[in-house]
Amino acid sequence: MTISLPGSSKKGFSSLFGRKKTATTTKPVSKKQLSPRQVAGLFDTNVKAAKRAKPAKLNESEMEDQAQLSSLRGALYSKD
Repeated sequence: MTISLPGSSKKGFSSLFGRKKTATTTKPVSKKQLSPRQVAGLFDTNVKAAKRAKPAKLNESEMEDQAQLSSLRGALYSKD
């Protein structure tokens, strides 16, 4: 007596017990995708442009630390 199992006989038991793909991967239709900010701008006209962050100035102790590290780095790589 034989039992017929669902699925292709070429795949064997892996098709019976394996995970099934439910989501299909698709390539985007357009070549240049919109950024999230641009998509938000399509629906809301009050979207503001992102401001670039300005680097902060170093305080006095940070400048001293930087100078000390530079001198140590110079001493490390000197040939004397």
